[in-house]
Amino acid sequence: MIKRQTTINRIFKVSGTGLHTGNTVNLEFLPRREFGIAFVHKGIIIPASYDMVADTRLSTLIAKSGATVSTIEHLMAAFYFSGITNCLVYIDGPEVPIMDGSAWEFYQGMWKAGVYEFPENGVYLKVLRTVEVARDDAYLRVKPLNTLDITMSIEFRAPVGKQKKRVTDVENAFSIINSRTFGFLEDLEAIRKVGLAKGATLENAVAIGEDSVVNPQGLRYKKELVNHKILDLIGDLYTSGYRILGKVEANKTGHHLNNLLLKELFSDAANYSIY
Repeated sequence: MIKRQTTINRIFKVSGTGLHTGNTVNLEFLPRREFGIAFVHKGIIIPASYDMVADTRLSTLIAKSGATVSTIEHLMAAFYFSGITNCLVYIDGPEVPIMDGSAWEFYQGMWKAGVYEFPENGVYLKVLRTVEVARDDAYLRVKPLNTLDITMSIEFRAPVGKQKKRVTDVENAFSIINSRTFGFLEDLEAIRKVGLAKGATLENAVAIGEDSVVNPQGLRYKKELVNHKILDLIGDLYTSGYRILGKVEANKTGHHLNNLLLKELFSDAANYSIY
């Protein structure tokens, strides 16, 4: 387990295409002494925090003083798996690049950059009371536990159907890191009409057709789709600013409910402790 605050050991850069804008985006990662992850766009520092989230349609978008950065969830998950608590990310566009649709390339960059540890604590948030949010048959709850334990259930039309997965050793669940985002071909036209998914290709997403996965190489894992929903959840939960310790039960959750859970969690200081 991570014991202290950390940052990257050296500067590194990443470039890629935005999933929704279709434009090339450049990122530069800098070590940071101050606690937390933050983006710098248009000269404005935007904390990667749940209370900065301004939109949750198909991604998590943060905003401050007119500057926005969207699709931060995969990068935030990479920070989580890398054990990085503090970092400044300069970005020259409004969206984090999708890369291969997973968090793997971000994770590799952080691994190569190395980790520098500070003596300060304040890394973990331990859940003390059950917190739950729900909408229709979708729900997300977290219960007290001394580790992070996630059970995720999803349900979509065939050929996906119902999938469920439990991860008990989340910090070492590396199959989650390189599971890709996914979508249904029949939804693509409507999504593009509202100005999203302009950069979606078979190189950065799993495409699901009428009765099968369209990508020539198929899936990386049998449960890649539910894996990716866990990846999204981990990235969104890391906008809490802490490594959460609790038993998480998720059913048909998405970015909106993920953000609502954090707002509910922080609404009462009796729900958690920091150490």
